[in-house]
Amino acid sequence: MFLCPQPKKLELQGGYYSFPVDSQPQIFTKITPMLSQKESYRIEIDAQGVHIEAADEAGVFYANVTLRQLMKNYRGCLPYIYIYDEPQYYYRGFMIDSCRHFFTVDEIKKMVEAAAYFKLNKFHFHLTDDQGFRVEIESYPQLTAVGSVRYGSHFGKAHEDEKEYGGYYTKAELKEIVEFCKERHVEVIPEFDVPGHTSAVIAAMPELSCTGAQITPQTTPGVFPDVLCAGNEEVFKVIHAVLDELLEIFPSKYIHIGGDEVPKAHWNGCEKCQAKREELGFKTMEELHSWFSSEIALYLKQKGRKAICWNESIKGGNVENDNITVAWWMDRTDASLKWANSGAPVIIEHFAPYYVDYPHGMHSLRDIYMKDPQKTRGLTDLGKASIVGIESPVWTEYITDFKKLNEMCFPRWMAVAERAWNQERRPFADFLKTAQFFCDILKEMGVTPAQESEWNILPYTRLEQTLGFVKNNISKQVVKEFFRGKKK
Repeated sequence: MFLCPQPKKLELQGGYYSFPVDSQPQIFTKITPMLSQKESYRIEIDAQGVHIEAADEAGVFYANVTLRQLMKNYRGCLPYIYIYDEPQYYYRGFMIDSCRHFFTVDEIKKMVEAAAYFKLNKFHFHLTDDQGFRVEIESYPQLTAVGSVRYGSHFGKAHEDEKEYGGYYTKAELKEIVEFCKERHVEVIPEFDVPGHTSAVIAAMPELSCTGAQITPQTTPGVFPDVLCAGNEEVFKVIHAVLDELLEIFPSKYIHIGGDEVPKAHWNGCEKCQAKREELGFKTMEELHSWFSSEIALYLKQKGRKAICWNESIKGGNVENDNITVAWWMDRTDASLKWANSGAPVIIEHFAPYYVDYPHGMHSLRDIYMKDPQKTRGLTDLGKASIVGIESPVWTEYITDFKKLNEMCFPRWMAVAERAWNQERRPFADFLKTAQFFCDILKEMGVTPAQESEWNILPYTRLEQTLGFVKNNISKQVVKEFFRGKKK
């Protein structure tokens, strides 16, 4: 039979429970304190029907997901079976970038439905970046009036035009997404990326930058010098106001505050930033960067929430770590390694292989499936215990439509789901057959996975795909990131 993720324990007990093909089996469900781990469940199928015991409502949901998958394997009957299951990690994440390419509410729902079917449970929603501000903020309507619209899209041959491009989610639409996710036990984690990747914010509010220059949202990929001024108190006033509105929309435990790729050129030439650095007794602007992220995390702590930030935020070495989880995507300084080995929480989302916006030939299904976060170089036993989960992002500079998004994410997110739920890896050939089985089911959900010929290809074809991607789409910055990722 085909199940994804593979349960921790499965025993066939001989015989079959039959029921009419067009009806549901008899299901008996209860929540029991006997199962102490969150999200865990037991299924036993016998002559009377399906017996589900779970630790909590999430466990009931996942038991029913497994049952739905079983019923795709059999028509009108189910084998007598015993299943015990629990997740390896409580954070099993996927990220969708709606800044470079905007996806409708219905499209987002389809992606969530597919992800939840494989027990992924954290939806990291990337809502602000240089190329667009995508969330309605009532206290600062200019953020979407100005920041949600760019005047062209120049992301390589796949996405190259001069047309105005815009879009944002209203609060009502975001609450609709949150409710949809809640029903599927998926936590929506919004990202408000600061102090870098803020060209769209600064386009709407130039007074928040170090220079005050009027700019427009960016139309190309890359890392840009216009960042929020760390010495301007008005910046924190605006950030707090935006966060307050996000907290009203999103009831999530976590809020992602970005913090990646922050050029310091404008800070170095800014009197306010220099004065703030001296006031705080810092020697470097990296320390100022870490302080900036810590201040936002402290604000969230006061609101009863926790912060996630990209690993660049901790390079200064002075981050208060009691309310921050680090998203470890690429780190040549080993700051993330030291963070994890100190016992502070990390989410593993290494560029290679978890970034699924890159071709299957670069980050293949096999690469993702064989990746073991516990074997990250340099992790101590405490560091391994500090891993709270795995996340796989899809950035959308090179994704122009929903079909392409589907093909980049699936079946690779199935491999992410499998390894985040169950670290006891089955043979890849077995998993491959499972992925093949579920592709038709994904299509029934309105999600079209990549053709099987794309999943695991020969080395020379992988090189061909890599070079073709670089030629057609890539900036120098992305090439640099790719090879840095491979070194890690």
